Amino acid sequence: MKRLHFALAALMAPLTLLGCVVMSGTSRTDFSATKQADLVFIGLPAPLNWLAAGMQGTTFPVSSTLSLTAAHVAVPLLKPVRAQHPVCDVAVIGDNNRGKIVHQLAYARVGRNVTLFGYSAINSLPKSSMGKIDGFVKRDGCYYGIITGAGAVSGMSGGPVVDSMTGETVGIITNVIPGKGAVVFVAVQDFTNVLDRMRIPYKTY
Repeated sequence: MKRLHFALAALMAPLTLLGCVVMSGTSRTDFSATKQADLVFIGLPAPLNWLAAGMQGTTFPVSSTLSLTAAHVAVPLLKPVRAQHPVCDVAVIGDNNRGKIVHQLAYARVGRNVTLFGYSAINSLPKSSMGKIDGFVKRDGCYYGIITGAGAVSGMSGGPVVDSMTGETVGIITNVIPGKGAVVFVAVQDFTNVLDRMRIPYKTY
């Protein structure tokens, strides 16, 4: 519960909800992440974008023609947005996902171990990290899940949060809590209206 209290305090700080713009905790280079998530960028990928204007983020397939990501990734990267949650940091984009793993979605549950996947904006390498869902905090009409013991870096925003036991994807990485080794995500149950509209299936348990 103490962890959830510091998470709540951190979420109330305005600088923490600017997206994955900092490092938090520990993540590792993991090339299996390339099967779980896609790198998207405008301009040049890192580290070349250090020399020229550019940015990048992460998406993941949910059908042969649709992917999920954070809205703050989809909009600046000029991806074709098919649907966007009015409050939560979630967007569905059009993409060609033929031959890719399609993620099976399900509700997130407190206490479950999860694996996070994405790409580093520092060097464009695929990354992964493991942690546990510690709880949920409501902010501005959206319930954000808190994953403790995990790490994320710039560029992992929009990546999938995968239940380590079932292999089902339970949310989307949106930001981090700096210096706390915690990652913030939007759970599947918080954007079912978008999924229903786009006819993307999910489990409710």
